[in-house]
Amino acid sequence: MKQAEIRRYRPGERTNPYLAAGWMALLAALLLSGSLLTMQRLWNGRAPSFAAVFAAAALSALCGAAADFAAKRIPAAQLLALAPVPAVLIVTGFHGYIAGGRAWLNTMLDRWNTVHEGGLALFSGTASERDVWAFALLAAVLIGLLSWYAVSRQSSRLAAFISVFWLLLSLFGEGFYPLALVLLTAGQLGLHMTSGSRAITRRAVAWCLGISAVLCACAVGLSGTEMPSVDRLRQNIKQTVHDLRYGRDTLPQGELSQANLLHESSETMLNVHTEQEKSVYLRGFTGGKYENGTWKPLPDAVYGGENIGMLDWLQTQGFDPFTQSAAYYRLTGDAPETNTVEVSVKNASRDEVYAPASMEKVTDGDVRERRDALLKGRGLFGIRNYTVTEVSGTRPSELMVAESWVSNPQTEEQAAYAQAESVYRSFVYDVYTAADEDLLSVLNRLFWQDYDDENDGVYSALSRIREVLKAQVRYSETAEAAPDNADPIAYFLTDSRKGNAVLYASATVQALRAHGIPARYAEGYYLPISKTQSSADGTAALTGQDAHAWAEVYFDGIGWLPVDATPGYYFDAVALQQMVSLPDTVRKTAAIDEDRSGADQVVEPSGTGGSEQSKPLAVVKNVAAVGFGIAGIVIVLFTLLLCAVELTRAFLLWHAERRRRRMSIEERVRQSQKLMFKLISLWGIDAALGWETAATDKALADTLPSVKPGEYERVNGLLEKTIYGGIALEPFEERALDLFVQRLWGRNVKKSWKMRLKLRYACLLAAK
Repeated sequence: MKQAEIRRYRPGERTNPYLAAGWMALLAALLLSGSLLTMQRLWNGRAPSFAAVFAAAALSALCGAAADFAAKRIPAAQLLALAPVPAVLIVTGFHGYIAGGRAWLNTMLDRWNTVHEGGLALFSGTASERDVWAFALLAAVLIGLLSWYAVSRQSSRLAAFISVFWLLLSLFGEGFYPLALVLLTAGQLGLHMTSGSRAITRRAVAWCLGISAVLCACAVGLSGTEMPSVDRLRQNIKQTVHDLRYGRDTLPQGELSQANLLHESSETMLNVHTEQEKSVYLRGFTGGKYENGTWKPLPDAVYGGENIGMLDWLQTQGFDPFTQSAAYYRLTGDAPETNTVEVSVKNASRDEVYAPASMEKVTDGDVRERRDALLKGRGLFGIRNYTVTEVSGTRPSELMVAESWVSNPQTEEQAAYAQAESVYRSFVYDVYTAADEDLLSVLNRLFWQDYDDENDGVYSALSRIREVLKAQVRYSETAEAAPDNADPIAYFLTDSRKGNAVLYASATVQALRAHGIPARYAEGYYLPISKTQSSADGTAALTGQDAHAWAEVYFDGIGWLPVDATPGYYFDAVALQQMVSLPDTVRKTAAIDEDRSGADQVVEPSGTGGSEQSKPLAVVKNVAAVGFGIAGIVIVLFTLLLCAVELTRAFLLWHAERRRRRMSIEERVRQSQKLMFKLISLWGIDAALGWETAATDKALADTLPSVKPGEYERVNGLLEKTIYGGIALEPFEERALDLFVQRLWGRNVKKSWKMRLKLRYACLLAAK
């Protein structure tokens, strides 16, 4: 088959100038078109005319080509490539570029905030249409120059940088455009084909053009359409990586569709040691926003706008939402004794830090706060062991009432706390009282339609919610899944009318919010007092059966505290009335005696989860799920390994190219000799300098059609001339040696996949 030699284009080299110019113009057009399409897409409707910016970029690339042509005779003519830049500056009046650039960045940031509910701050200032045009034209000129430079200098790395830059920018700005990616990829492919002395067949060109056409057609069809399968794959990969790093337990992480998994496992999740005899809620996940049957942390957008910097300001005032209730107790004067809780994570997720809402600090562990709701471990694989100090009594949270000093502080410390608390309270009432609009009618009808609000408050409202839930629904470990078009909470309250703690907690939070009380959803593990009482040293093993979900309510002046409406996890009204008149005392686990205080005579919630007797749950492994999970892990690991190998290969090629530029002719010849014999050995041919050259020449000619008979013997003579004779090669002789080495890669030879891998990573083998 007839072949066409495509050689690296160098100034002064003899080649068809029209063919070279046409090919380079096509590649530059592909690169700048893909770049401009992405830039236009990111403007989100405010973009100038594509024809205008394309014309500016094309004119810039044309000036670059003219400068290269003129520079052969007049080196200073290379400056002609920069001529479009001052032209644009003059036309646009030397202003508007910064304002237009800010507007472009703001468009991307605003789009990101809209899609991801983020809170990224926008740049200040406005931009007129003239400013937008000024920035777009200047950017187009620079894109044209950069595209031409990449093509004329045969820089595959620069072309790759251009493509990756626009791809990442489009993903960040939610402006992904398949057609633009195809054009950039086609430009890179064409540049790669001509980035050396290579021979290509007409059939290869036809295949290349055909594949590009198919990709373009697919890209046009996919443009502007959503790809849920890609989103699902991305989420599955993200979840797989998360599980590999932190492990996975049965907590549903706010997904109500996974509520039945809550008590699926009987494995030990946490080992907890506490110094005091009392029940403790160990919070892990917190959900502030309810959407499509799932509780999620509040979006970043909530902390932006008028609330930006609010949490940082609170920190400067010594106010931390995570330790607020402990700080309140300290300032009250008669605070309970500090309790130390030591947590050792066994089979629970190591991502979250399981700590009580009354925590004072975390020691023996590196943790970070995420906004005002989540505590995370900082380690690569999360956190396994940590100690939490907390301050709380034994009374249920619904009996808490803020002391008078909150509204009338007596000391400077109390005044500073009250000021910061009022700011945070305003934020809490703004964002944590929003009930789901689709649930409001159901919530108001069931909970608040005939509610007597004469003595309204958290205690009264919570009692009402417990009464309604007790009459309306029943506890069950296994709840009927809601239909696709039904909300899980509404379905739980009106149709299935049975569910576990996940649904009880979710309904409680929504009912409290509908009544104007700030609340949020919480998950974690419940440590009942019975486990600490039965332990000799205060250590208890919490299993998957101790997994729990509850509501957290913001008590004005005090902070976030847990409340529960799940049957078996709260005191009845009579017991609560008894506790009000008794002292709030706490016993030490290390000194348990026979006498019980009055508070201990009140029946403690069992924490067994309701009226139904707990039934042993059979742990059934889904073979398909396990198989897909293993396959996903293997794919992720293989992808990471492939990326590492490819990065190593790219680094070695880049490093070898840099070294080669600084080498003498003799050093370059020796390097070429080493690579040449490595490639020959990969083809299964034994060879050495000056050894059986005729036989080696024949074997190479038979194996590689691109190697002509006698060519190896000639190259062998050139190597001996330099290595043994110490005579430097002429430039044309060195090019002949380089061309022969290029042919040893077997570009147009049919190869097995093993041979392809060997040849692709020959640079790694040669680097040994």
